[in-house]
Amino acid sequence: MKLKNKKIGILLEEMYQELEVWYPYYRLREEKAEVTFIAPETGREYHGKYGYPATADITIMNAHPEHFDAVIIPGGFAPDFMRRTPEMIGFVRKMGEQKKILAAICHGPWILASAGLLQGKKATCFFAITDDIKNAGATYLDEPIVVDGNIVTSRKPDDLPAFCGAIIAALTADTIYAQ
Repeated sequence: MKLKNKKIGILLEEMYQELEVWYPYYRLREEKAEVTFIAPETGREYHGKYGYPATADITIMNAHPEHFDAVIIPGGFAPDFMRRTPEMIGFVRKMGEQKKILAAICHGPWILASAGLLQGKKATCFFAITDDIKNAGATYLDEPIVVDGNIVTSRKPDDLPAFCGAIIAALTADTIYAQ
């Protein structure tokens, strides 16, 4: 019940990492958050790396940062596709400018890099994109969860409990989730 009246968007694209979409989706709904799937096309099924479908609730063109408290950027191969849609980058950039919670896991920090939001920040990610995060100006930390201001980053599905705990804490102004 901690997140009643909170609105959270989860970005979707093809080849998303299933656990990094569905675990936060259900965990945050469990806390009574309103969770919305945002993608380039509404009503379309997007398939995860293992084929599990998710249907977009709204298009990125109709998603307005002022209507959301947080956005979750999952990993898998989806961020590579997300980066090809300028509106997705713009949405995340505007969320960052409005100091909304930006939560990215695995390859998700690629979107934060593309949005120009990592300069001078501490972050973590899947080890294969460490150089990208550093080149975007972040200090890379190999930790399950890194919180720097309104940015929450995590490495992989094994870190999902800490990732969701940090998102909940950030949205409720609690002390950040202890690992």
